[in-house]
Amino acid sequence: MPSVYTILYTAYTLATLPAHLLTWWLYYIPKSNRPNPNWSWKTAVILQVVIFMFKYRTTIRYRTPKSLEPGPDGDRFIVINPQSTIKDANLKTESAVYQGILTSVPLVKPQPIGAVWFPNTPPEPPRRLIIHFHPSAYVLFGPRLGDECEWGPTKFSEISGWPILSVQYRLSLDADKTFPAAVQDGVTAYIYALEILKIPPSQIVLSGESAGANLILAMLRYITEENPAIPLPRCALLWSPWVDMTQRAITSLITNRNYNTDYIKCDLGQWAVSVYIPPGWPDDHPYLSPLASEHPLKLSIPLFIEVGGSEVLHDDIVQFALNMKKNGTEVELREAPNAVHSIFSSGNNFNMPDVAIEGHKQAAKFIARAGGELE
Repeated sequence: MPSVYTILYTAYTLATLPAHLLTWWLYYIPKSNRPNPNWSWKTAVILQVVIFMFKYRTTIRYRTPKSLEPGPDGDRFIVINPQSTIKDANLKTESAVYQGILTSVPLVKPQPIGAVWFPNTPPEPPRRLIIHFHPSAYVLFGPRLGDECEWGPTKFSEISGWPILSVQYRLSLDADKTFPAAVQDGVTAYIYALEILKIPPSQIVLSGESAGANLILAMLRYITEENPAIPLPRCALLWSPWVDMTQRAITSLITNRNYNTDYIKCDLGQWAVSVYIPPGWPDDHPYLSPLASEHPLKLSIPLFIEVGGSEVLHDDIVQFALNMKKNGTEVELREAPNAVHSIFSSGNNFNMPDVAIEGHKQAAKFIARAGGELE
C-alpha cells in the first residue's frame, strides 16, 4: 500500500509534467540552449524527461516488480536455480560455488533467479552465449518487457550473432538483498551456462551495463582471487561501468563538467549505496569500488569498456581502464561520442541509435578476437 507521501508526490509529478514538457519543448529549440550543442532537439528534451522520471522514482523509492512467473515474456523467460557445487576440471573434484565473500553477509543467501532470452528462446541449448546484466544502480529496472532495457540486448544479439541471456538479478530493496546478493545471482547464471547448458567457458561472454558491469567486476574478482575452481569466461564487456561507490565520488558528481549532460544524479547514487552496501562495510571495498580500492584487480581475460563522451562517470571509467591496463589486463576502451550513460541500451530512447550500434559492432569484433576459436 503506497504511503500518503507517495500518493501526493505522484499526483504532483503528474500534474506538473505537462508544463515541464512544454517548457523543455520550447527552450531547446535553439541549439545554444541544449546541454550538448551537438545533440538533436529530441535528445535534449528526452534527457530532461529521463531526469524527471529518475527523480520521481528516487524520491518515492520505487520498487521495480520482480516475479519468477513468465508473464508477457512467455517461453523466453526461464528460472535458474542455484547449484551448490561445481566440478573442478583441474583437480577432478567438486568445489563449493558460493564461498568466501559470497557468504560474508549471513542474511544474503543464493536464491532462484529469472532470466530472459534475447532475441528469442534458442530452439536447442546454444553452443555459445552472452550473459548480460542490465543497468540498475542496484535499485531499478530489469531485463523483462516493460523494464526499459530490452533494446540493447536485442540489437546486440542481432549484430554479434550470439544469443543473449539477460539476468533478473536481485535489486537491493530489502535487508536480505544487499551485496553480495546480485553477485551471487551473477554466479548462479554463469554456473547454469557451464553446468546445465554445458557451454565451454571460452564460448561465454559476460556483458553488463553500469551497476551490471560493477557486478561483473565483482564476479571476476571472486573467480580470480577466491574460487579458481570456476573457470573464467572468454572475455567481458563493460558498458559505462560503475567503478566507484564512495561518498567522495557521489558527492563530487554535481561539480563534474558532464553533470548537465547526463541523467545520473547524486540522489540516485546516494539511494543506491545506502541499500547496496552492507551495514558497516567501507565504501571503498574492492568488491564495491574497484577504482577507489587500494587492492588492484588484474585479469587474465580481456575487457571491452565503453564510455559515453557526455556521461558524468566518464573520467572515472577512463581512469579505471588505464589502471587495468597498467596492472596487466588487456583492455579496449571505446568512447561513444556525445553519448549519455549506458548508451548500449538507451541509444534508441535518446535518439542516438547509430552511436550505440557502432559500439555494438566494435564489441562484436572484440569478441571475435578474444579467447579461443568461435564455435
